[in-house]
Amino acid sequence: MSLNALEKALWQVYTNHDDNARYKADPAAFAQGFDLDDAERKMLVDGDALAQIAHGANSMLVMMVWQSVYGLAEFHKYFAMVNGPDMQAALAARKG
Repeated sequence: MSLNALEKALWQVYTNHDDNARYKADPAAFAQGFDLDDAERKMLVDGDALAQIAHGANSMLVMMVWQSVYGLAEFHKYFAMVNGPDMQAALAARKG
């Protein structure tokens, strides 16, 4: 697996305005620019923060990407998601 590539893609979405716009416009096309395996590509394209964190991506980076893509007004949804039972299940599955 290529966690480094996933985090690089997330970093680009967060730090580069043009890449953020490209990601928002066409996540699948954006993902093609990185050496991701199929599962990582799906996590990135789907914007699946739970899967990204459970996979080992830096949780602070994932949070900042969420905020840059969906906006601060939607942050309550991220907070509920990562503090809910689905996050616990995703982390348990990774350990198991």
